[in-house]
Amino acid sequence: MQLIRLHDDFYRIEDAFDKATIKRLRKYFKQRDCWQRLGQGTTTRDEGHYKKELHLPEIEKKIQEYFSTPCFANATQLWYDYEGYINEVHKDLSPNLSANVQIYLCKGELNMGTHCYIDGMWRSVPYIKNGGYLMFNPTQHEHGMRSPVTNRRMSIYQSYRITEEPSPIW
Repeated sequence: MQLIRLHDDFYRIEDAFDKATIKRLRKYFKQRDCWQRLGQGTTTRDEGHYKKELHLPEIEKKIQEYFSTPCFANATQLWYDYEGYINEVHKDLSPNLSANVQIYLCKGELNMGTHCYIDGMWRSVPYIKNGGYLMFNPTQHEHGMRSPVTNRRMSIYQSYRITEEPSPIW
């Protein structure tokens, strides 16, 4: 795994998983009939939970160094975004979100990646299979997609908090 600093609060991730892990994660997407369907305008996202613990030791170490305190993983989510879906630019609201990680699990158009507005400048991570981002302080930074999904977008999402007990505010 490689972490490439774009800003102190935003990193590009490359080569996140080995091929066997990508293959194992992608199998879960074949069982989306039990996932929650979330609508956003005329487009949809299917969201499922990955029940096994996702281990990202390099990222967790980086988060603990950044905050100088232990971090705690929230529930791991699998996201399947349909053609036309766009996660509008936003700031996250939950106090449970101290850092976010999203890893893309299939090929697609580069412009379907994630963009983050920090210190008056847009920073972008392209949509590349087995790549993604690490973002610190997602409640303070505008971020999201600037182009809609073409075909599909599959990813695994892991957020972290720095409090042992999660807040009930999501």
